[in-house]
Amino acid sequence: MLLKVTVLLLALSIGKSDFRATVPGICIAFSFYISDVITKPILSLQPPWTTFFSYEKVHLTCGHLDLMGLGDILWYKEGKKFHQTSRKTTVISQSGQYSCGSQDSALSDPMNITFYNDWLILQTPYSVFEGDAVILQCQGWKKAKLSKVTFYKWRNPIYFTKENKPLSIEAARIEHRGQYSCNGYMKSGNIHENSKPVILQVQELFPQPELRIKNSTEAMSESPMTLSCETQLPPQRSASRLYFSFYKDNRTIRGRDQSTEYCIPATIMADAGFYWCVAASEDGQVQKQSLRLEIQGSTSLPMVPMGHRRIQLVLGITLVLFGLTGITAVFLYYFRLLKKAEGTAAPDPARGPFIPGTPETLKASSSQDLESCPVYTNVSPQDKKSENVLYSVVFSRKQRKKAISKDPSPREEDSSVIYSNLVLP
Repeated sequence: MLLKVTVLLLALSIGKSDFRATVPGICIAFSFYISDVITKPILSLQPPWTTFFSYEKVHLTCGHLDLMGLGDILWYKEGKKFHQTSRKTTVISQSGQYSCGSQDSALSDPMNITFYNDWLILQTPYSVFEGDAVILQCQGWKKAKLSKVTFYKWRNPIYFTKENKPLSIEAARIEHRGQYSCNGYMKSGNIHENSKPVILQVQELFPQPELRIKNSTEAMSESPMTLSCETQLPPQRSASRLYFSFYKDNRTIRGRDQSTEYCIPATIMADAGFYWCVAASEDGQVQKQSLRLEIQGSTSLPMVPMGHRRIQLVLGITLVLFGLTGITAVFLYYFRLLKKAEGTAAPDPARGPFIPGTPETLKASSSQDLESCPVYTNVSPQDKKSENVLYSVVFSRKQRKKAISKDPSPREEDSSVIYSNLVLP
């Protein structure tokens, strides 16, 4: 019994409670939803309409002040205090905007109440939320009977009844907001009357839920992950209950339950996918779906923290660059050897050393002992019967190359030195 009282007090103090214990690979969680703690009074009235005849009286009630432990109740009209009572109810009979509060509390939300001195009025409820059953009643003065009644929305006829049946909306939706009016015939004088237009306000019961990962910063591979379907009921409907269901990739993973949370046992590849949740009222008239949340699973290896991942990325890039540098050096060395091998190819023994260029005829030496005769280079002395022909064996030696000059004209150091021996046939 003591445990139950403790849990209840804790829930009332924080609005929403959850108890969770985590075991590797196992989820143990208990959570329940309670609407936000009431911080201001709530004004209600009886009968529950916003329009009345001038001869009627309305009872206003300033609720939830007893939970807040406050003193006398202050009543306001158009923002000015007009009454103070020790009780939480008062009676009014004049049109205006009303609210209530106390010395130490905020004021309630204002409520507009109108009293008419007409033959016909349209009575609409003062507080309508999504999913509520709504009744619009066309009422005659002093309960006079009406016939052939037509209801309008934004001056367009939407419902006709011969016997003045009310216009019923089974479950109100946001699109039912609008300006309504009615007209009909009064049997006493067969007079056709029209009501004043009235605005019907339909409030949102709860906003679209948001699916969140509660322990996202602590999530590790093979560790539980808790999803939370978060939304909020208004203080006026604090006694209502919401039910939550969870889905993954077009299949249900947990049906309707009052718990706002769902625990994924382990974040592995099998759990990767798109998740979303649905929040619904107890009767199912109001259902809203969250946006989809993508969860990326991992392998069975532990997830690496972000700092370690960066270090591993830098090391990987460094190793790749070293590898590319080594491969490039090997190819350059190979091409250099290949080029060197081509430059030292063996000469043709039949022709002697090869000198690039077309063989040229050289002038014979003007010696007194020798007759003048042509001299040929790079020609083997195969035809020994030829007379008056000198054959030479030419040896060339290239000088060491120097830095290339920007001057393209030939210089002495660019020439080759050629040595030759003359051989007589």
